[in-house]
Amino acid sequence: MTLHIIPDWHAYQRRLPEFNDTVHQVQLFLSQGQAVALVVVDYLPNLRQILFHGQIESAQIWSAYDVLQRVQLKYDSPIALMDIDWPDAAEFIEMSDRVVVRVAKKHYATVWLDQVTHARYDRIDLFEAGERVQELILDDRGFISCATTLDNHGRATRRDYLTPSGAVAVQEDCLTGAVTTQQSWTPQTTFKNMAELIAEVVAYHVHDLPDEDTLIIAQSQTAIFLVNKVAPKQAIILSYQTQRTVPQLEQELLLQISGTVDFAVVDTQQQFETINSQFDEQTAVAVIPPYATTALPVQTPAPITTVYWYAPEIDNEVFDAMRALMLAYPKWLLLIETTQDHRAFDDLILLDSQQAVNVHGLVDEHSQKAHQARYQFLSQQDEASRLRYLSNARLLMDLTPAPEQFLQTAAISHDVPQINRIETPYVKPNQNGQIIQNSNQLQEILVSYLTGRYNQQAVRETSQAIGANYQDDMLWIKWQQVFNQIKQRKASGK
Repeated sequence: MTLHIIPDWHAYQRRLPEFNDTVHQVQLFLSQGQAVALVVVDYLPNLRQILFHGQIESAQIWSAYDVLQRVQLKYDSPIALMDIDWPDAAEFIEMSDRVVVRVAKKHYATVWLDQVTHARYDRIDLFEAGERVQELILDDRGFISCATTLDNHGRATRRDYLTPSGAVAVQEDCLTGAVTTQQSWTPQTTFKNMAELIAEVVAYHVHDLPDEDTLIIAQSQTAIFLVNKVAPKQAIILSYQTQRTVPQLEQELLLQISGTVDFAVVDTQQQFETINSQFDEQTAVAVIPPYATTALPVQTPAPITTVYWYAPEIDNEVFDAMRALMLAYPKWLLLIETTQDHRAFDDLILLDSQQAVNVHGLVDEHSQKAHQARYQFLSQQDEASRLRYLSNARLLMDLTPAPEQFLQTAAISHDVPQINRIETPYVKPNQNGQIIQNSNQLQEILVSYLTGRYNQQAVRETSQAIGANYQDDMLWIKWQQVFNQIKQRKASGK
């Protein structure tokens, strides 16, 4: 049996997926020797970078846009600046993130470096009379993949998807949505929109797959549309992840699965309880986390007492409690991962630094700067950065209404105690962390964990016991149970 996985990667044309359930599912399945085929329905000219970043290059790949654009190229081969035919006497002005091309002292084009590596070009803007008139997207296999024409107001009017030789394979009217194409696999030449065309080519592909194979589809509104349009004969598992479902719920969009879906997999118990009302009684659902824990050797506690505080929005009451502790314990380091503007908090830290004393009990310039430096505000971090920070942390603090699952998994792997407001399977109170009811409890608990008054062995043993339930082999068993239930239901005719 091959697992055919349809990811929801439409947002990753110019960046890499992080904390994505599909990436981690593919990693898991490949690690267990399972045959995996990615069915890519999104336009992703940087797909090779995504696969490399996720360490999932060994998965088979079928791409809807490759079929439509008649692309058979497989390997990464970035375009160099001189691979492009430029007008005679073109001059190139290199900048940190782009190259400006001038012809006859006029702005002719801007060639942009990609936002991830800044080592390859991914798009070109063409100009006439100082106005941007066309955008060219470069495929990471070495050709211009898409050309979008813009009107005088910078609005897209036409989008051409190109073959590697430069011929137009698909033309999209950006004003009406109508699509024109000529394909060998269908006599139809016009479609209402790109979604209809993608559904048609996916149906063509899925029709030839063995009946005993399984489709795992990342839940999204696009996924629901595809399932209803394609109606595959294979078993279908819909994978729900909190970071996708929350925005849908905020827009009051329906998440229910159609009758053609055999099973639903949800990433957390809390998320299951949130969306359970949209499932009917016949829906089979399993909670399977996307992130696996890792059994690491016992580590010596880091010499610096570091607290990792995950706070997309900083709670003023909690921050005030931390200010008092940071003054009382001058060897603590506080890392705050937040998306919030922190200038107001910087002012408070500066104010507190006027009370920060040195080893002689005096306040001076060095003691003030040292105090300020012990607060580090971090922008939203990727997976690798979070793992690096957690490996040196003494404590993870996440007081959000839905604790961040990747951080909790990393804390378990690194035997880092956790403080939350919400109960989750990753924390057992008084063993590897605490569940607090209000901020008044925070100072006492933090002091206990960060001054060595807690039972470090209990934290380690509890973390390892919890982590054993979420290692690769255990997650794989949970998936096998889902596959077996689907077989049993189909055998019984349900």
